[in-house]
Amino acid sequence: MPTARRVVPFRPPARRRIHESVAEQLRDAILDGRFRAGEKLPPERELAAEFEVNRTSLREAIKVLEGLGLVRVRQGDGATVRPLTEASLSVLPFIIHRDGRTDVQAVADVTEVLMPLFFEMARLAVERYRPAQLATLRALRGVVADATLTREARFEAVRQVLELVSDMTANRVWQMLARKTAAFLRSESMRQARHDLRRDPGHSLPTIDRCLAALDAHRPEDALAALREFIAGVGDVVLDMRTARRRRAAS
Repeated sequence: MPTARRVVPFRPPARRRIHESVAEQLRDAILDGRFRAGEKLPPERELAAEFEVNRTSLREAIKVLEGLGLVRVRQGDGATVRPLTEASLSVLPFIIHRDGRTDVQAVADVTEVLMPLFFEMARLAVERYRPAQLATLRALRGVVADATLTREARFEAVRQVLELVSDMTANRVWQMLARKTAAFLRSESMRQARHDLRRDPGHSLPTIDRCLAALDAHRPEDALAALREFIAGVGDVVLDMRTARRRRAAS
């Protein structure tokens, strides 16, 4: 189906997952500002022609965007782009990394929100932990230190440490937040960001060791300081990203 006007330079989707490919491209167009808040997406007929798909696939793609909170659909009025502040948190990985680019400011924004929350979680973990949980922490520490494993396998152990710290609080809300954050860190977008920056999971080992030693010696203040330093390691990603971006700009 030819069309006389190109709305955005989209590409025909992969046939094995047509509506998902369409949704991904439209999602990125919205996140990139090619479609702004309050603006209507082009009519179904135009988008279907541009993507070279049928209107059923296009409608399924729009439903995906609606589920992400990126558009509002009204019968007879089409799909209108919503402000990004109203979108689902599920879009955060795609804000941070898409089209091979990492948005440093988006990482900084996420870090700024999460750090104070997780510092409080660490305080409760040190107050409430059970001795049996230290054995789990030691086992995870061993996985992080195992250089024979892949980097992502070792990063997975770091994410499980975060989940374990939430379990130490015995608070279901902290456990939910930590697991949502770990899932976010497991996303393909964040994996790509770690790969681009050549992050090393071994950087967390000294703080884990200091936390374990302090807990064994019944020094809660020292354990809390080490645990907060472990959590603050996430902020190092932002610094590394900024450094990498300055190096690329200078080259």
